[in-house]
Amino acid sequence: MLDIATQKSFQERFSTIRTLKKENLVSEPERIGLSFKDAAVHSFFEYLGDTYFVKALNKYEETSDDFKSKKGYFIYELTCLCLETGKTVHFEWEFDDELEVSMTLERLSFRHLKDDAGEAIDEDDLDQIAEDKDVVVINGEKFWYEDDWASVYYRGTQEEKVYMYEFENKSQTKFLTIEEWSGSGKDEYQIYTSSPVNPDNINIISKGDY
Repeated sequence: MLDIATQKSFQERFSTIRTLKKENLVSEPERIGLSFKDAAVHSFFEYLGDTYFVKALNKYEETSDDFKSKKGYFIYELTCLCLETGKTVHFEWEFDDELEVSMTLERLSFRHLKDDAGEAIDEDDLDQIAEDKDVVVINGEKFWYEDDWASVYYRGTQEEKVYMYEFENKSQTKFLTIEEWSGSGKDEYQIYTSSPVNPDNINIISKGDY
């Protein structure tokens, strides 16, 4: 007998599949003219054999370091349900000369992070790591400092301040992001790895809610 969590996962996926309506399917000629930028809430898309349903679409906007001046540069975050696995996966896209897409791989915490000498690091070390353009190590894999910047995260009508610390491995095939969220009285952190996605490998199956 399936455990309760597995049963709920199957029920969610079956319910989601039933929302796919024939009139919303994208025709083959139309699909050629679409890109991942056209994926909206309740869209379905296929990537490398897996099918995803867009549950939510939110965005980051880059700001000055004090969060007071908005720069008009956006990164869009799609929270997606994988129909094959039941897992929630986040895809992000931005357009800077060309369309760049990534997908989350693994959620982490500070206990997974070390410095180059093998010592534990925590939130108090982040500014110094960024200033020194230093290395963060996860399970023996090194991630080099790439950038840090401030942003506002838009979730519906809500706005939250997020400071980003970004790292990448030597081959640029995996990224490490540390997000510092402020506004609830104390800072909270989200740490995750992600990998680049070739936008040409994403096929929009159905239109969502625009």
